[in-house]
Amino acid sequence: MVRILNLIWTLQGGGAEGQLARLALALGQRGHEVHVGFVHDGVQSRALTAGACTTHHIRTAAKYDPLLPVRVGALMNRVKPDVVHTWLTYMDVLGGVNALVRRLPWVMSERSAALSYPPTPVNRLRVGLGRRADLIVANSAGGADYWRAHGVEPARVEIVPNHVAAEDIAAARPLDDPRIGRSDDLILHVGRLSAEKNVDALVRVFAAVHRARPTAKLAFCGDGPLMNSTKEAVASSGLTSHVVFAGFVTNVAAWLKRANVLVALSRCEGHPNAVLEATVAGVPLVLADIAAYRSLCADRDALFVPLTDERAISDAILITLSDTSAAAGRAAAARQELSVASIEATATRYEHAYDRAIAAALRGRTAAERSRNAAAK
Repeated sequence: MVRILNLIWTLQGGGAEGQLARLALALGQRGHEVHVGFVHDGVQSRALTAGACTTHHIRTAAKYDPLLPVRVGALMNRVKPDVVHTWLTYMDVLGGVNALVRRLPWVMSERSAALSYPPTPVNRLRVGLGRRADLIVANSAGGADYWRAHGVEPARVEIVPNHVAAEDIAAARPLDDPRIGRSDDLILHVGRLSAEKNVDALVRVFAAVHRARPTAKLAFCGDGPLMNSTKEAVASSGLTSHVVFAGFVTNVAAWLKRANVLVALSRCEGHPNAVLEATVAGVPLVLADIAAYRSLCADRDALFVPLTDERAISDAILITLSDTSAAAGRAAAARQELSVASIEATATRYEHAYDRAIAAALRGRTAAERSRNAAAK
């Protein structure tokens, strides 16, 4: 049995948050003592508590509250974990500093790739700390390459792809939402409304699609910092009645099963949950031509479009909506060829990762003690 302390900024909806919640529950069912520390509560909290994981709300007055590192350290002192596992930038920094000070085994998750990290002070600090992590677990080759490029030896970087709850998608009930009519051609975006997801381009593209195909309707399943500006862009285009802002949804599988096409135009990704889940659900795909999407789908599986060519993007969406037979064929091919990890396989991979991190930390402490003893002589 391993006592694991996960640290994440929020338990609201998001790919990393969902992956953490399902992983924590699976590890708890295997008899491990799983703790989750968070700053902002959210939809994942109830499932974690019901699943016998222990959650810890870390109180803070602001994002850069000077007492926040102290409270994270106090949580580590109370839990006394065998391993600390940090998720996403701010907890990588706060949790990493405290784990290093306390000489606790530290696993850092890498959920994205290089383009997600401009050279800001926080990102530079994260890199400096991450070089000292006992193990970095990336969900994609791009994430692993990012850390190797920053000098982390390959032995301390491991790739564990995202898992997909295929059984939940298969069991999902049909979508029941009055905003989506039977005759609507549903174009779906699943993910945060943030700059890297390129949602502003999708709104402009949809305006062209809707002019050519008035039955088209666009739905955003997700929340994020660009929610208000995206709504304003939709309103200024006169498309308010044709665009649905669903926010974070717990029934994303139902939306996927209803969708005529999933459009993903991110500038960068790690191992994209939305595309994985859409593929399992059998949804036709229009994808930005970036490495993360190419790693999941071949040309016969999806329509790939240049990020900067909005005419090509709108044409690909219209082709998908009009030639449904060809679109269904691509979706079936993508589903047949996709190999996804189950939560059980992923939990086993993380058990091994934690064992590796604990062993690496022990070796590091032993080497440090030997150096001190040699210096004392």
